[in-house]
Amino acid sequence: MSVPNEPAPGGDPFSPPGVVFRPVSSRLITVRLMGALAGLGVPAAALAVGALTGSPWLWAGVTAMAGAAAWAAWLIPRQVRAMGYALTDDHLLWRKGIMFRRICVVPYGRMQYVDTSQGPLAARLGIAEVRLHTAAATTDATINGLPVRQAEHLRRLLADRGEQRMAGL
Repeated sequence: MSVPNEPAPGGDPFSPPGVVFRPVSSRLITVRLMGALAGLGVPAAALAVGALTGSPWLWAGVTAMAGAAAWAAWLIPRQVRAMGYALTDDHLLWRKGIMFRRICVVPYGRMQYVDTSQGPLAARLGIAEVRLHTAAATTDATINGLPVRQAEHLRRLLADRGEQRMAGL
């Protein structure tokens, strides 16, 4: 005999039964890769200049930066493909992570407000992010990489559901 509200043996808490997660746009891969490669490229260029004009030992730093860039190019697409959100009757679920997986469950009634934003590169690629704000400072429900129309639709939908619950908005 099973106990009510107890998960089924062998169940995956990151894929609840009956919940379909929607993926984010693959264009988020481009945004994240460009940020990571720019962050690694500038120090690598400085080290290369130093190696050419000074110590050849600085080539070790350039090699390390190239290795980090290769790692980012391998990891970031996997991370983006692992992201997804789902809407249930009472909650928004947001999951992410590969090795260190995380699922965030936000009750609609606890949302204080919802906003949509995008940076210049995201605007160029036609994606945006939806951020949920709750009274809990640790809530991390920022869904990035949504096509702009989908982000705006989700923002409106979450705001409407929050107002229906009349606890936060």
